[in-house]
Amino acid sequence: MSEFGDFEFERKFLVGDMPAVAASDPSPALIAQAYLFASDGYAVRVRLQGPAPARLDVSTAELVGALGGEAIGTMTAKGPAAGGTRYEAERDLDPLVAGQIVARAEHVVLKVRSSVWLGEDGWVIDRFLGGNAPLVLAEVERDSPVVDLVIPSFCTTEVSEDDRFRNEHLAFHPFSGWAGDYRNELELLGPTFVDTLGCNHFDGT
Repeated sequence: MSEFGDFEFERKFLVGDMPAVAASDPSPALIAQAYLFASDGYAVRVRLQGPAPARLDVSTAELVGALGGEAIGTMTAKGPAAGGTRYEAERDLDPLVAGQIVARAEHVVLKVRSSVWLGEDGWVIDRFLGGNAPLVLAEVERDSPVVDLVIPSFCTTEVSEDDRFRNEHLAFHPFSGWAGDYRNELELLGPTFVDTLGCNHFDGT
């Protein structure tokens, strides 16, 4: 835990296509997370995470079962985000209990996470499954505010402050239902990047 306690500092970006660098992670993880409550930026989440199985085109219950004894369970309470900062208190949960909750939950997000190191920062690249496919998001997290960031070229636009791309929103409103409208919006308005967190540096420019 950082000196800031139960707070996370991250920035999130939309990715057009799965970047080649994601393949450098030899052991991507499958994440199944159920949202038991989500309102006005507050959320309670139960997560089960373990090695991604070879087959992903199966039901949520089958995916959860495939994680087996290597899975890690957590329960997290989240507060509203502001300026790339969000309250997040995470505690360990018995993976068997976490799996049973996720398997029975109505609002679940499934994704395969690849972790890569780019420059001075560790990034995660999430490829969403089910109703949120083909969404791909990239996140960078630090122990303090994410300032003066080098943004990789595969990042299309920043969505750190767009609540539609928060997992709790995706659990209740899957991306497939509004992807077309969002693409039209992005084409009309163009990409944007948060400019209140130091200087943005774009990789390759």
